[in-house]
Amino acid sequence: MKQHFTKENFDFFQYDGKVRAKEDTYLQRPDFYFFETLSRKLSDQEVKEYLLASFVKADNPSKVWIGDIKLRGKDCWLAWTKQNQSMQYLVKQDLSTMVDYMAAKGYSFNDLFETMGGHPPALRLYIRGSISLETLIILDMVLKFKGNWDKDMKDPLWELLSLKIRKYKPFLSIPTHKYKKLMKEMFL
Repeated sequence: MKQHFTKENFDFFQYDGKVRAKEDTYLQRPDFYFFETLSRKLSDQEVKEYLLASFVKADNPSKVWIGDIKLRGKDCWLAWTKQNQSMQYLVKQDLSTMVDYMAAKGYSFNDLFETMGGHPPALRLYIRGSISLETLIILDMVLKFKGNWDKDMKDPLWELLSLKIRKYKPFLSIPTHKYKKLMKEMFL
């Protein structure tokens, strides 16, 4: 999972989550018992979600280490699960925040995604924690702005976030038609 979120050319789904590792090496790891305990308590899908939540919630997935997952993994997983269960409600709240931001700043809808000389307002809203990563991903799935942002912005913060978005998107099964309808209701 860590390789998926940190290596440009590794795809978790292509390799079905498998990596080349010897069983002896795995058995000698100091965190061997943590992984074994986790696999006994949770289903395979829940283990994937447990690890996924830790990497998604981290500011920089390449800096996540097993100690972080041991300490905060369960809390991250529970928060991530709760968020996914109420995704439509949370996205509606985030879109409402964006509407209020547009009204306060006098921006049009398109202005939220313009990169004129810096980070677009929608990205700034994410960075300051006003909207969630999932909302940003859903907006991109509907509007397809990430490609333009990749071309226009060449700073390390965006490059790290762009990779995280690209790697996280396949884990989400989002009915875009439902969110497109919600966006029309909120912004029109």
